[in-house]
Amino acid sequence: MADSINRSRPSYFIQIALRMRVRMHIVFLAFKVYRSIKKVKLVFSEIMKIDRKISGGKRKYVLKNGKYWIGLYMPAFPSKNFDRYILSEMNRFVPHTFAVNNFQQVNFAITTKCPMRCEHCFEWDNLNLHETFTKDELKNVISKLQARGLGHISLSGGEPMVRFNDMLELIGDADKSTAFWVLTSGFNLDFSRAQKLKQAGATGVIVSLDDITPEKHNRFRGHNQAYQLATKAAQATNQAGLMLAISVCVLRENANAAFLTSHAEAATAMGADFIQWLEPKAEGNFRGKDVTLSTEQIIEMEKSFLSLNHDAQYLHIAPIMYHGYYQRRLGCLSAGKSSFYVDSRGMVHSCPFCHSSDYQIMDWLNNADPKMNKISACPSY
Repeated sequence: MADSINRSRPSYFIQIALRMRVRMHIVFLAFKVYRSIKKVKLVFSEIMKIDRKISGGKRKYVLKNGKYWIGLYMPAFPSKNFDRYILSEMNRFVPHTFAVNNFQQVNFAITTKCPMRCEHCFEWDNLNLHETFTKDELKNVISKLQARGLGHISLSGGEPMVRFNDMLELIGDADKSTAFWVLTSGFNLDFSRAQKLKQAGATGVIVSLDDITPEKHNRFRGHNQAYQLATKAAQATNQAGLMLAISVCVLRENANAAFLTSHAEAATAMGADFIQWLEPKAEGNFRGKDVTLSTEQIIEMEKSFLSLNHDAQYLHIAPIMYHGYYQRRLGCLSAGKSSFYVDSRGMVHSCPFCHSSDYQIMDWLNNADPKMNKISACPSY
């Protein structure tokens, strides 16, 4: 297993060559769009600034299925979808006439149903209610989002694997200009189902693993087989050739270098292509609870983030995405700037952790002038 994982991490020198190739490609796209050295310099400089604030330095690249992956929420390079992603970012700085994504990422909760009772669940108030959307209504939402330009959609819940057959149709019938990822606890995801997701056109799966000790993870998830389900799902995802990310909500007792390093090592050993760190927020089942990390803990997380992503001794570790790191330097990229959240009741929110409840998704999508309805800004960043 370790050998196959190592093969997905390009060597140090290949990383350098790839970095140069990607940057040259971005410059090429900019010249194609603007035909102006001044504008090319401007957009390239801004994109590089944002990239450094997100990654904390130079990104690690992942090689899988013959493609290079730069970030969890970015398309593979080289590809038409990657070009559209970059063109969309350029358009934020210097508008142009090429096709762009109005939204780079949307998190869409397609079901209220879930077998877990997670301590941090941001959908807690909606769990196991009557389903809001029929399969055809889900398709309609996705179709309208794609018509506006959508780069990446995360299908969540509840537990999206509860609606597995519906999800297969959603992915299979959708335009392939959008990457489809499934956010799951691991429930109901075996090799056969992972294969079907791959065949339908899914890009990857994000499996939640909040502790590397089975008993602790099971307790946090409120399910006595949560750890077994998560690890089995990770294995099945890899075997099917899907991209795999391991996501963790870092609690106060775990916001230290020892846990973060151990978790990153374990996630990498499971075959993770990316690792995602989330901070606990007082929303959903955490609403009204004192769960926010201290300043000292955030500093510890940021140090670990930079070390695990950039130190030579951790070159083998899967690239880590830490939203709190870039949010404190760049501001939140959600809240309608480049992404937003649709809960299982169909309400549009700034993000899963900022429940703004702005309006029903179909009311918004049916608006002839989508710019009239703004998504609430992030109150934290």
